[in-house]
Amino acid sequence: IMAQPAQLTLSPSGGEDDAPALRAAIARCQAERIPKLVLAPGVYQLHPSGQAPHHTWCAFLNGVSDLTVSGPGATLLVHGVSGAFILAGCHNVTFEGLTLDYPRPAQSVGTVIASSEKSFEVEVLPEYPVVGGEPVEAYMDFDPATKLPRRRGVDNYYGVERTELVRPQVLRVHLRHGQSPPVGVLVALRHSVYGPGGWYADNSSNLTYRDLTIYSVPGMGFIAGHCRDVTLERCRVLLKPGTSRLVSASADGSHFGGCQGTVTVTDCEFEGMGDDAVNIKSGLYLSVREKVDEHTLVTQHNLKMVDVPGVGDTLELSHADTLIPYASLTVAKVELGPAPEHLHRVTLREPLPAELAMGDVLGNATRAPRVRIRGVQVRRNRARGFLIQSRDCVIEDCTFRDVTGGGVWVMTEVVHFFESIGTRDVVVRRCTFDNVGYGAALGDGVLGAFALLKNFGIPPKPGVHHNITFEDNVIRGSDNAGIWCNGVAGLTLRRNTITDVCRQPTRAETRQPVVVMNCSEVTRDDQ
Repeated sequence: IMAQPAQLTLSPSGGEDDAPALRAAIARCQAERIPKLVLAPGVYQLHPSGQAPHHTWCAFLNGVSDLTVSGPGATLLVHGVSGAFILAGCHNVTFEGLTLDYPRPAQSVGTVIASSEKSFEVEVLPEYPVVGGEPVEAYMDFDPATKLPRRRGVDNYYGVERTELVRPQVLRVHLRHGQSPPVGVLVALRHSVYGPGGWYADNSSNLTYRDLTIYSVPGMGFIAGHCRDVTLERCRVLLKPGTSRLVSASADGSHFGGCQGTVTVTDCEFEGMGDDAVNIKSGLYLSVREKVDEHTLVTQHNLKMVDVPGVGDTLELSHADTLIPYASLTVAKVELGPAPEHLHRVTLREPLPAELAMGDVLGNATRAPRVRIRGVQVRRNRARGFLIQSRDCVIEDCTFRDVTGGGVWVMTEVVHFFESIGTRDVVVRRCTFDNVGYGAALGDGVLGAFALLKNFGIPPKPGVHHNITFEDNVIRGSDNAGIWCNGVAGLTLRRNTITDVCRQPTRAETRQPVVVMNCSEVTRDDQ
């Protein structure tokens, strides 16, 4: 009887495509139950598999269990608009020590040299070779001196019709809608925004990402959907030193949707993302489109996205004009209709309540994981620091600097993405916010607990969120309010220090350092 090897070691090829060898090594570990795959130090060139349905990813882990992929000193260079790792149905998997980068990141950076109503020209730095015809899904301007997103600058999505090369390294960007940035500013052209990510996990459990570094990715850094117990420990999403890059991850640094158990993020760094550092939500609201019978509804997401609840999940039913749950129902059966409509036919164990109305929304209370975030740094990014849309959450000892949007938002909304759910038992303490809330995705406050109803309306009464505590936080510098709360039942504001806020308020309600509207059981002790 041969002893099971303790580990398998993979070395870089020295320039060839290393993805086939990586996929083979993972498959061997799975087949032979080898618990550890070690990537020797060096540079690994990774190209996508080219095999459907995961042809845009370099490595696909399907049903892998009890495996650690370790690579201190190993750098993965991913080619094209591709993702690195996709995990499906995996359990007890750890990645540690790896660095992820792209030889040609999904962005181009340059100086605006001409600007008109329908186009602008960019002299692109040699670091980003361009030939014309490159897609631009989003663009944003930056201050040439600070390299920060410009205060109240240009931030446009899906407004580019086409690009053309007018002379070497000069792109003319033709607009279908949107604003031209002024001459002289830096601009980042994001060729991909929501493309494949670094690590994407679906229906997996007990995942640990430790000491990983991401310098570039055409989508999100870490994504977990319908997973249980996910940990990020000392992970970093950074602007690569020695480069002129203005964006690291094209979208969120990390994104968790519909998970269970505990999401843990400790001692991580997030810098230069095109969107939020950490977004944690129970999932997406499904709007009621039709009542079939006393137990069955036809529902649909606002943007026709898919978020199928599981049998046995508890769904909270709310009127869209309050977002206060009035019934909790248990899923007995779900049928998903075809694209593009993606109608969700949901059968419930209990009879539907009499006050059901078309347009009401269902939020999944089962997939609202505990959240523990500690010692995280967020800096120089577009949009928000953390979006917290879950229950039993503690965020502590984090720092936020030069973030264009809010710092920590405890929220839910039925404006656009219809992200759920109304929160319960959230504590944000001992966090520091410097120059947060000055540009893109600005919002009404640095630290907030609120809901956004149709047309950005404010909840008419408390009860969307319950038991929210903000204590011992320091807020220094913002264009709107320091703390913004509405629709909360049980709000505690204790020993928060707020200075230099309300610098350029966007509306009358945000002219005060602390704004509390339509809340109940409020305890305040702010400085």
